[in-house]
Parts: sequence; structure tokens; C-alpha cells
Amino acid sequence: MVMRCVIESGMTRGHQFGISAVRPGDCNYSDSADLDLVADVFNYPGTLKSLGAWRDFSEGFIKKIVDTRPFIHFNNAYADVCNLGYLPCSGDNALEICPHKSPTHLLRNLAAKDFSAQCFSRNELVQRLFQHSKLNVFVSPLHHLICHKLLNLIEVAPSFIMKPVIDGKRFFNQNLDRDIDYLFVGIIGEAKGLNAMREQFSDKNIHLIGKLFPGTKLDFGIYHGHVPYDEIPHFMNRAKNFVFLPRWPEPQGRVVIEAALCGCNLIANDNVGAMSFPFDISCLENFRNATDEFWETIENL
Repeated sequence: MVMRCVIESGMTRGHQFGISAVRPGDCNYSDSADLDLVADVFNYPGTLKSLGAWRDFSEGFIKKIVDTRPFIHFNNAYADVCNLGYLPCSGDNALEICPHKSPTHLLRNLAAKDFSAQCFSRNELVQRLFQHSKLNVFVSPLHHLICHKLLNLIEVAPSFIMKPVIDGKRFFNQNLDRDIDYLFVGIIGEAKGLNAMREQFSDKNIHLIGKLFPGTKLDFGIYHGHVPYDEIPHFMNRAKNFVFLPRWPEPQGRVVIEAALCGCNLIANDNVGAMSFPFDISCLENFRNATDEFWETIENL
């Protein structure tokens, strides 16, 4: 969703794009382009189908860009510093060896083509990706902090923290009657704070919206399942409090900002990237021109 807004904004400013992606498989690449915009190179490792999917590009495709091309490196999450699901160390691992990797995880290791116990952030290509870019883009101050902590590099490229891309015409306070005491929206699982919510709100009027992470059992609250995005603002406008207590350092958590704009009181912890911005996230004015600022920064490089 964010990358779509970035590209559409760039097209409005007169830039032309060729898009190469693993899925759907397409390689529309040109050596004559002025700049490469590289996003989440190593893909999302949440399913076996996704593990190692970046290798579907031709041999040396990523290495060629990293070593020979001017490029901007965009990070939506932690895919480019960790090839495990939901950053199991929460960004606290200072070791070369990852305690969450094991040779006994044969299926995962085969799918990822990764049999090393080394922390993925120490991979040579990963380190070059962050060092050789013209600009590393992050989606919150917390996201920036955690990535740099894991990389443990003395020298990295300049950084840009992009403000959240928010649809203010969709998310605003409609002044409805608020009949939901507590609301959660997102993937429902351990990393997103399921255990904390169960402990604190299992006996409360809490409503949960979103897909269950594989293997997750939900035994409390009112579960609405997956709800179309267009209907989310209505639920947020019915809620008094929005709950977001992730275990991992959520890169941004745009849903928290959307809830704040809809007038919800926020019950969140320090692991929410959205809460690390140095401004009021319930004020839409603070998010205006986010993509224009991104492109202005690139155009001025």
C-alpha cells in the first residue's frame, strides 16, 4: 500500500517507472534508468512460499544493483535485516549467531536456502545493501533505531524517515456513539501482542478484527474475522479505546494512527513505531505531503 502511494506520487511528479517483482513474476528492468528504488529485497518470510523468493530474480540481479547502480533502499519492515518471521529477538540480539535458527528446522532452511546460524543482518549482501545505497528509507524513528542496532555498522548511508501515508478522507472522527470499549485491528498473533491482550482484556468488551496468524487460537473477546478495509473506519469510530501492545518492535503500525485520527484513545506500548514520531499522531496536518517530501529528498540528492 505504501509503495503504491510512493510510485503514484512519483508518476504525478513526472517520473517514469519500470517495475520488477518476484510475485507476480515480472522483470521490467532498464540499465538506462537514472535510479533504482529497491524495496524489501529479501521479501517477507512469513510463509514457506515467501522464504527465499527473492532468489527467483536472475542470478546476480540484486548484487548488480548493489555493487554498480545508484539506488535508494526502502524498508517497510525488517525483511532486509532478518529472514525469520516477526523478528523473534525483538531487535535485542547482539550476537553473530542467531539463537532462533536451528539445523533441525529443515523445512524452513530448505525453503529459505539458508542453513547458517549467523544473524541475517551480518550477511555480506545485507550489509552492502545498507552501506552502498544513496539513501536508506525507514517508516518510523523506532524502525530506524532497531535496524541500525541489528546491523551494527560503523558506516551506513544517509537515512530518511518517511512520515506515514494516511488517507484522511477515510479516517476521521465521525462522532458516532462508541459502543465498543476496546478494539484491535491487525494480524492476530503472538508478535502483535495477543498474550498481552489476553492477560489484560480477556474479561473486557474487546473486539478483534483481522486474520489469525497460523497456529493461533483466539479464546477471548468478540472476533469479527477479516473485515474489508473500507469498513475499518466505522469500527474505529465505534471504539472508545484502540489496543496495540506488540511484542516485537512494530515498524510503524499505521493502524494505530488511523485509530487516533478516528478519535480513539490509544492503549499502546513503546514497541509501536507510530508512537515514536515527535509529533501528535492524532492530527492529520502532521501527515500531509509525506510522499512529496520523500521525492523532494531524492530529487535533491
